[in-house]
Amino acid sequence: MKFFYLLLFASLFIYSPVKSQTQKPVTGLGAPVVDKRVELICIAARLADFEEYSNDYDKSYVRDIHQYFDKYKNHPLVKYMQQLREANGIGYDAVVTMAVHLTPLPALKPVIAFNDSIPDKRYGTPANALKFAALLRDFYKATNFKHFFDMHQETYKSVVERFASVFNKLDAQWFPKYYGLAPKGSFKIIIGVGLGSNNYGPKVVFPNGSETIYAIMGVWQFDDKGLPVFEEASHLPTLVHEFNHSFVNNLTHKNRFLLQNSGSKIFTVLHSRMQKLAYGEWEAMFSESLVRASVVRYLMDHGKDSVAAEREIQYQQSIGFLWIRELVALLGKYEINRKRYPTLESFMPEIVEFYEHTARDIPVIISNYQTKQPHVVAITPFSNGSKNVDPSITELKITFDKSLAGKGYSINFGESGKEHFPIVKVIGYTDNNTAVVLQLVLKPDFDYEFNLTGRSFKTADGYPLEDVNINFKTKK
Repeated sequence: MKFFYLLLFASLFIYSPVKSQTQKPVTGLGAPVVDKRVELICIAARLADFEEYSNDYDKSYVRDIHQYFDKYKNHPLVKYMQQLREANGIGYDAVVTMAVHLTPLPALKPVIAFNDSIPDKRYGTPANALKFAALLRDFYKATNFKHFFDMHQETYKSVVERFASVFNKLDAQWFPKYYGLAPKGSFKIIIGVGLGSNNYGPKVVFPNGSETIYAIMGVWQFDDKGLPVFEEASHLPTLVHEFNHSFVNNLTHKNRFLLQNSGSKIFTVLHSRMQKLAYGEWEAMFSESLVRASVVRYLMDHGKDSVAAEREIQYQQSIGFLWIRELVALLGKYEINRKRYPTLESFMPEIVEFYEHTARDIPVIISNYQTKQPHVVAITPFSNGSKNVDPSITELKITFDKSLAGKGYSINFGESGKEHFPIVKVIGYTDNNTAVVLQLVLKPDFDYEFNLTGRSFKTADGYPLEDVNINFKTKK
């Protein structure tokens, strides 16, 4: 594979790899870049203590951010972001959506006038959005952000070069073919080094109807040398996912009155699960549902076998989209009847009807799924929640009501963090994979907790463990 070479485009203030062989002219897909606007706004969100922008996967980069920018935590932009979050819930995609709705640094002017239209409704009013942009300009100047960005040229270069393995696998022609829409503009991939594990798919629609569709990809995996890792199995579906949003969100919104009844019913039942995914309303849930089902159709269209698609379906079910398998099958009907349904928009009445049936049956769907999931039925030699555990105990056995696949373990820290995590080793599965044994190190009069998740604890046919929190306290 030939390596990308990099040019710094001063006029655009981005790092961009140039490799003509990988350009996709039909869809206007340009090579991935690191964008100054996105890095700047991600750093501001971190200073404002936005949880979703505060991870530390890239420990070296995060350390540099805090060493350089922590003295600016009281800048008016940071305070204003905190106010908007408190008042309107600004965060997640609304942050980077603002970035791509502004011209390159240092101007940071709206690319579309903020009058009746604002980058995201969470900014509240055009006046709020304009104030935000003005404060972001001042933050850029006050912090001498250009100096920080220039100091990390090698970091950005490494990220872009390593992302090439995913970018070169993307079939950009699939999007217009699948959705039945000719592109109205360009597709752009931005790699947000400061995004961590977040990924977003905003779109800028210009007054003449042309569009710029973005996939803004985070960086969350690193090798033992601290270099970024982009695995095709995880990053390619994510890239497809984010581009899908620019096609799907509008379809959901256009049909919101037809979808509202079923969406409200399903969201009411699954509210807590969707909140964990940061989806606070039914419309976002339905957009995500169709986006994720369409990712599976992409994988089915491009996979040599069904493993990747099936893995994706099982994962989406595990996080709350319990109807995903049936929706994927419905989209198969769309794909083989393109004369009748030339676009996905023309197929929306079928999707509306599908959700009506799903809303009616959602209690049964949930019950059937939970019946197939494994559950923790016992822990020994003490019970979950015990407050008088012998600190000399060194092993804990956790028993499930179903036999698991016996391939891997998924155990996370509890809310109290690493200090209260008692496990030093996973001894392994036992009793025909119906139990797992853990080695503990305990001290007296101390609270402990950890979480078992369904990411690796699954049955042989792929049903994940219902997540459970294990907590206890040792006696004095």
